[in-house]
Amino acid sequence: MHLIRKWFWILFSCLCVAIGIQFLTAADLVIGGTAGLGIVMQHLTDVSFGVLFFSINLPFYFLAISQLGIVFTVRSFISVSIMSAMSDTLALMFSFELPHPIMSAVLGGAMIGIGLIFLFREGSSLGGFNMLCIFLDKRFGINPGKTMFLTDMLIVASATIVFGIVQVLYSALAIFIMTGILGRYHKQAPIERHHKKEHEEVEQTEVASNL
Repeated sequence: MHLIRKWFWILFSCLCVAIGIQFLTAADLVIGGTAGLGIVMQHLTDVSFGVLFFSINLPFYFLAISQLGIVFTVRSFISVSIMSAMSDTLALMFSFELPHPIMSAVLGGAMIGIGLIFLFREGSSLGGFNMLCIFLDKRFGINPGKTMFLTDMLIVASATIVFGIVQVLYSALAIFIMTGILGRYHKQAPIERHHKKEHEEVEQTEVASNL
């Protein structure tokens, strides 16, 4: 039952993020991280966001395996795959255009922030800079909201050439909302507590097997 509940929340999280991404792309807005790179490359190529996002994240799994463990890495790989598929499916089925980019920025940033909260809570991520944020959180106790805000602003700034300064300013609002939600929720390494719990469960299993 615990496993079913965990994957339900992971699916819900991926859906929230996928919806948020669609709100942003429909308004020509960009987000940070590998998702931001995917959005920019989608405008420069004919490749869908889902395919680009999945491909960009592949190199980060090697860091995750050595630093965050195989269980977390596999869980994140599955989450990335699910979110990529959901994003492309939503783009084909629905229109996410809103009357004004500010509305898209607010809704998109909020949906992505909420999705990441539940992903982090369940010991998963959407790869890329999310893995870097969790690594810094786990190793040094650095708030992932602050790390993500810095990396996101750098990526959004580089997107000015593609989207223009006005759209990038709206994008900065989305990032501010997303990281604000994540930073407000985060209270001293929830991922680390999750890993400690999993480690304790493994130790209990080993002890029981030796009895």
